[in-house]
Amino acid sequence: MIINKIIILLFTLSLLAGCTAPTTGRTATENKDNRQKPNPKMVYLFFEVEKSEDGKDMVKLTNKKVLDGFFKNEDFGAAKDMTNSFYKIILFDAKDQIYKTSHIDNPLSPVFESYGENSMEKQIGKLTKGEFFYRYNDYGNISKLEIYKSENDKSTLLFTLKL
Repeated sequence: MIINKIIILLFTLSLLAGCTAPTTGRTATENKDNRQKPNPKMVYLFFEVEKSEDGKDMVKLTNKKVLDGFFKNEDFGAAKDMTNSFYKIILFDAKDQIYKTSHIDNPLSPVFESYGENSMEKQIGKLTKGEFFYRYNDYGNISKLEIYKSENDKSTLLFTLKL
């Protein structure tokens, strides 16, 4: 009887030792995999745009901020149909494939509201200089950004940035 209890105890201990060893090995592997994955980053890109003498929009990157974390709602900007002119921002992945496309209002043609005594009207401004920013989540897979001006169903490349 005592021998049976000792055998059962040894059998149980060997099972427990066998079960915990692979789990420990698996955890070490999982930790190694976690270290290899890049942490998500929130990237803010700040731009300045100016209308040149020949009428072209000249875009220039003025600042870049990268913070740890991620945006829960990654959707950014929605161009209004009122002006028929907007900027299309395209992010490319490491394989130079389109990762994400966004549309923002043309910063040189802002839509604003004016109020009279009896009404409210939307108007389109005409500026020669403006600023805008763009934000996105980066998981280490973004390689390039392009900004196009779309106007009357025609697109023109304004700016390219290697990231």
